[in-house]
Amino acid sequence: MNPPSSTYEWKYRIEGNTGGYPLLWLHGFMGAGDDWLDLAQTHFSDYCNILLDLPGHGGSIIPSDAIFATMLTALPRQLSNSGFEKFIPIGYSMGGRIGFHLQKMTPKQIPALVFLSSAPGLKTMNEREQRTIEDGLLMDKLDTIGIAPFLKAWYSSALFGGIKKNSILFSELCHTRSNNDTDQLRQALSLMGNGALPSLWDDLKDITIPALLMTGELDSKYLLLNQEINHGIAGSIHHQVADAGHAFHLEKPLETARIIRHFLSEIIEGE
Repeated sequence: MNPPSSTYEWKYRIEGNTGGYPLLWLHGFMGAGDDWLDLAQTHFSDYCNILLDLPGHGGSIIPSDAIFATMLTALPRQLSNSGFEKFIPIGYSMGGRIGFHLQKMTPKQIPALVFLSSAPGLKTMNEREQRTIEDGLLMDKLDTIGIAPFLKAWYSSALFGGIKKNSILFSELCHTRSNNDTDQLRQALSLMGNGALPSLWDDLKDITIPALLMTGELDSKYLLLNQEINHGIAGSIHHQVADAGHAFHLEKPLETARIIRHFLSEIIEGE
């Protein structure tokens, strides 16, 4: 039996310098904390990298009585108990959406934000209801055709730009993502999907800390969304990563690391 959400323990591993500034890395749908491993070890070894498994992903099992707001409340408390009084979330896609909600919940623990291909939810109830239906159909398709064909189709879509042309990366993603439990993925979407979480667009004006927004040049949808977010957050800056799609951090890790490190150095040195 899974633990109740009121006692939920988030699963994460620490990489890098345990005395360095804490960075909370939040992966996207179908990913895992280890998605960030190469980036953290190669480019952020002087930081304390907290590589988190989101619920339903990696080693993180969703409780049978799951209430995501309750589970999310446990995360900053757990980090604080582990000595991380402050941390900077670096969230990709679904993970970035979690970052928005974390900042709203515990603003005093978060001095800055980094969002990769992310947004603060869907604006209207109608959009969220429609997305819930679409997510259900998506998972039905996964169950019907199997995870291997599903992943090949998923990473061949226009959203991910040229990942399919990178045979090594494409094969690696299809292989590692095939370890996911499809029932857990379905539950994850029901808890953390765009249709599940409330919109935080109206809360952007209340974010007074620095925020780095990053999108791939070929990801037109999130490029436009992040231009709008950039207008909504007074202290935000927006960077495009050239010739890359939604998962630009996997396509262009060196450029991604360079932009994030420059942003972090200014924030941390300024504290």
